[in-house]
Amino acid sequence: MTIRHVLSAALAGTLLAAAAPRCAAADGLSVALLTQRTGPAAVTGEALANGFSDYFTMLNQRDRGIGGQRIAVAECETGGSVERGLSCYEAAKAQGVVAVNPGGADLALALLNASAADRIPLVTVAAGPSVTALGRIFPYAFAPPATVWDGLSIALAYLIDELDGPENLQGRRIAYLHRDSAAGRDPVRMLEGLAEEFGFSLRSYALPDAPEGKAADVWRAAKAASPDYLLLDGSAGFAGDPVTDAAAAGIPLGRVIALGGPGIEALRRAGPAAKGFKEITWHAATDSFPAFDQMDLLVIDAGLSRTEKDRATGLLYNRGVYAAVVMAEGIRNAQRLAGRRIVDGDAVQRGLEAVNLDGARWKELGLTGFAASLRLSCTNHSGHLAGFVLEWNGAKWVQVSDKIAPLRQRLRPRLDSAATEFVARAATETGQPWPERPAPCDRT
Repeated sequence: MTIRHVLSAALAGTLLAAAAPRCAAADGLSVALLTQRTGPAAVTGEALANGFSDYFTMLNQRDRGIGGQRIAVAECETGGSVERGLSCYEAAKAQGVVAVNPGGADLALALLNASAADRIPLVTVAAGPSVTALGRIFPYAFAPPATVWDGLSIALAYLIDELDGPENLQGRRIAYLHRDSAAGRDPVRMLEGLAEEFGFSLRSYALPDAPEGKAADVWRAAKAASPDYLLLDGSAGFAGDPVTDAAAAGIPLGRVIALGGPGIEALRRAGPAAKGFKEITWHAATDSFPAFDQMDLLVIDAGLSRTEKDRATGLLYNRGVYAAVVMAEGIRNAQRLAGRRIVDGDAVQRGLEAVNLDGARWKELGLTGFAASLRLSCTNHSGHLAGFVLEWNGAKWVQVSDKIAPLRQRLRPRLDSAATEFVARAATETGQPWPERPAPCDRT
């Protein structure tokens, strides 16, 4: 889908929404959650959505919201469709939401222009398109604590460490498997550049959403190429069960490093074959934190959640919680900076740029040890934080690495180039210059 098509689809709802209030829900503030509870990525989308919603419900029950304003989570189901997602965004804008969780990289990419024009921030946690890290150019898009490019480069850095040096990556064969979508294809050129620099060979494989059985063919093709390692990118969502498909193709799952899933049920179904499967993450996968106890007591046990009791934790659920924490901090900062409880998208944008989740703040939130310190700024909308590797031991996730920084110096020139190309393409397709920041980054 081109940017022109995105804007054309968005325009249909713009006139209808023009008269709607933008700043708040009738009884508080409203944020949008564009979900994938159905469709090809439902297995991952359900857990992400539940974690996000449960955290805000807990804030409403425990604290009466944020700054005395209850937070309404306006869910809209996209089924993984960008077109449906655009309609959901327009509906959310008409409701006056102050921020949007697009639910995945594809929709985040498609909404970059519309959110900037409408001045409604997007917050895409650990699945944000690479360019959204650049606050000077994309002031209303945020990708904490790291972008998709960061996550994939952490996987490469992990392999370099395991192989005792970058020279031992030379000659290795690496497969990159991703959703057959714009966001899934976005990292390919970056990975090809790193392959040339480090001397490994790269083959990319697009996993289709349908029809059933086609994904298995792709996995068999990847197996035939005899890769030494496989990078499985779920930032745009996984269709079906990639763990089962990989195992059925004869791929040792211990060679797979994933970003953004799959769900824990798939690993359990795979049984002993799944041992050694690895995942890049930036936060804990357990529920051993006071804030989770409060979500259990005030939300799940109170019947205010769609989450089953035994699924109120895990990598994907916890990622949804992380996304909610960052958005909640942006709203809280917005109220403080604006000096009022009712805030709009512009205020939340400034609040997100003031996010400072240090150790003391994580403790105040009842989440000591849940994640590393995160500080966003006018120029840095991601953080580009170091991540770590978890390995499935057959029953649970076990951390098998120290913190690993993304390959920032190698990624930055490519990131600048990608942003320049994106903006130039947008200007060509729309005939309009890219929206400027509401205020320059040199302001205090």
